[in-house]
Amino acid sequence: MIDGHIHYASMLNPRKLNELIRQENLGGVALQCIPKADDLPVEEDAFAFAAQAKVPVYVFGGLRREIYRLSEPELSDALVREAERLMDRGCAGIKMLEGKPQIRKAHPIPDFDRPVWEPYWSLLEERQIPVYFHVNDPEEFWDPEKISKHALESGWLYDETFINNEEQYRQVLAVLERHPGLRIVFPHFFFFSGQLDRLRGIMEAFEEIRIDVTPGIELYYNLSGQPEAAKKFFGQFQDRILYGTDSGAGEIVRSQNEELSLEDALSRMKLIRDFLETEGAYTLYPDGYYVKEGPRQMQGLGLSPAILQKIYETNFLELIGERKKGQTASTKRNRE
Repeated sequence: MIDGHIHYASMLNPRKLNELIRQENLGGVALQCIPKADDLPVEEDAFAFAAQAKVPVYVFGGLRREIYRLSEPELSDALVREAERLMDRGCAGIKMLEGKPQIRKAHPIPDFDRPVWEPYWSLLEERQIPVYFHVNDPEEFWDPEKISKHALESGWLYDETFINNEEQYRQVLAVLERHPGLRIVFPHFFFFSGQLDRLRGIMEAFEEIRIDVTPGIELYYNLSGQPEAAKKFFGQFQDRILYGTDSGAGEIVRSQNEELSLEDALSRMKLIRDFLETEGAYTLYPDGYYVKEGPRQMQGLGLSPAILQKIYETNFLELIGERKKGQTASTKRNRE
């Protein structure tokens, strides 16, 4: 099993991440690097962790946000240089948080379909560089009538001062129309877990894009509410859905030198695996860590071992071009 979506900086404490790898018997991890405190690169932290790790570590480097203060001609060149810098350093790919509404509000990031981005997208497509690209947030964050109490209290209600989610989808789909060969993973089911037909149409139109199953917990509520449709979707796109937990994201974003919470990470893993592996009805109980609400009745998918193998490992290796003959992953936990 490879967790393809873990956030990391040295402040999280490498010992904690090593312990997480040991407890979950992970066969590899992908470290998604977003600037600490919004400006400080953390790729070197990730490479330092990789040097001492006992499993393969794949580093996805982040673009330096200071470049968005450049003029558009300068920015166009800088985006290409950033991509080249990260790949020359040895990154497996690139992490983009630029599509998160809070980041777009904090930085003068141009619309993704503007000409300033064209050399960058062309480079990524030509070199087949894998990208984890966070675009939008749960759709209810734009709706004061639907947003959850926890999200509202966390300050995640987006008003007209934030990028509109549909406008941002328009920009990204326009990029894909021009560059259909881009190897992009859209985390969190592209925030379309409540609109599977729409997501299916996008996945069918652009055969190189992928999604991952990292929470938001609303993803699992939405899929649980339509188990037959969800299971059919996983079957159709079993080669393009990746496993990841988003562990460490909260600690990094808060920027308060917090160590990685093993309890939160394990809670995320249990949430995901229970849903994918359990056949039929089960109860999701709050644990005081990632799962804060409940109890809630859920409908699990009970995916086959063959599909789980792809989600948990094979699809990530295919993404980065490192699938090895005979390489396997455990698809079922030891539930003793």
